[in-house]
Amino acid sequence: MKSIILISLASLLLCACNSKNNTNSQVPSAKDSVSSNEYMMLSVIYQQRAAELKALSYQAYNFAKMTLDAKLKDKSIKKKKAVIVDIDETILDNSPFEAKCIVEGTHYPKYWNEWVNMASAKPMPGAVEFLNYAASKGVEVFYITNRNVEIKTVTMENLKKDGFPCVDSWHLLMKIEKSSSKESRRQKVASMYEVLLLMGDNLADFSSLYDHQSADRRLFVTDSLKNVFGSKFIILPNAMYGDWEDALYGFNYNLSSGEKAKIRKQNLISF
Repeated sequence: MKSIILISLASLLLCACNSKNNTNSQVPSAKDSVSSNEYMMLSVIYQQRAAELKALSYQAYNFAKMTLDAKLKDKSIKKKKAVIVDIDETILDNSPFEAKCIVEGTHYPKYWNEWVNMASAKPMPGAVEFLNYAASKGVEVFYITNRNVEIKTVTMENLKKDGFPCVDSWHLLMKIEKSSSKESRRQKVASMYEVLLLMGDNLADFSSLYDHQSADRRLFVTDSLKNVFGSKFIILPNAMYGDWEDALYGFNYNLSSGEKAKIRKQNLISF
């Protein structure tokens, strides 16, 4: 009888252990729940390892050069000439920061200042060559970024280290207001210069028509401006982050990772 009881107890313990193991295999660990940005992995790998990404960047800057040359032939322009470029993912590659976030299971702004203070972001392919070409033609380069003004000095250090032209306080316009809109800074440049080209990885780098707009509205505006892309607006690819993603969430930065994942799935177009 005693042996039977012991065997029964052992069986119950084994079942309990198996049940616990099965439960653990289905419920995410604390670390898994923190690593909620792992869905970005392919985007970051594409940015870092895809020859196609490099080709797209070269293509954008080659086309910018051709467009600039055509505009410089217009002798009716009397104002000083300028091009406006965004910084992050337009002329500087911050994919190592995004990779760090994935590896550590963190999100912006964690590690951002640490990364920026290294001043080690590499140029996007073709960016240095094009902007120096523009400067050699008497075209001034303005950098309009939503980096905070507190990191202006180290941003300038990074740009100078990479060989970009016109890197000084006059040509580098940081975010100094609460609003992320770049419109007032663009208008400041446009009031003194003929802006021949604008380059960015986010549509809000070009026009206030894109500021804080829904995903559907952004698609509509893009269709309405289709003739401007390539003639004045030149966009670079960035699948890692941007307003395109924030628009899906209604710019609600308080959503949980699970809620965001659900919204991403809902936005898939299948058949």
